[in-house]
Amino acid sequence: MTSTASSTAMAIAAPTRFLISFADMLMNDIDESKWADRCGTTINHPAFVLGHTAYYAGFCMQMLGGEIELDDNDAALYEHGKECSDDSSLYPNKADSIAAFNERIETVAEFLESLDESAFMASSEGTFFADRFPTMGGVAAFMMIGHIPFHLGQISAWRRVAGMGSAS
Repeated sequence: MTSTASSTAMAIAAPTRFLISFADMLMNDIDESKWADRCGTTINHPAFVLGHTAYYAGFCMQMLGGEIELDDNDAALYEHGKECSDDSSLYPNKADSIAAFNERIETVAEFLESLDESAFMASSEGTFFADRFPTMGGVAAFMMIGHIPFHLGQISAWRRVAGMGSAS
């Protein structure tokens, strides 16, 4: 964290980083063979959830003016409205999924800390979120500490469908 990080940056970056350990708690005991398995349902599997949330963390960074490359293959798999697939070959393995998620979340948290308060106070006009959040700070807060935990909750539900207990 920079010594000049804005209060908004600090309020978003710290919970964002916490999500790395929260996600690990949910996933550390998931067997590789089930990583991209919807267990005969339509529930999102962990491989999709991590890819989707990492993709949109990068999208948030782009919206705030950050330079980060979003892969076209990831867009095809993870953009809003894309369905989680039963074809496990489309998704990275467990170790690669977790590493990519962790790296993306840390990259975005560092980027957020580099912004001054004006970036968060900027209008969200012209974005998908304009009618929901008036500022880019609201967009970033939702994208990083609303959207990601929502989807991590899907992994918690997936665990039950997969016959696993609660995360520890």
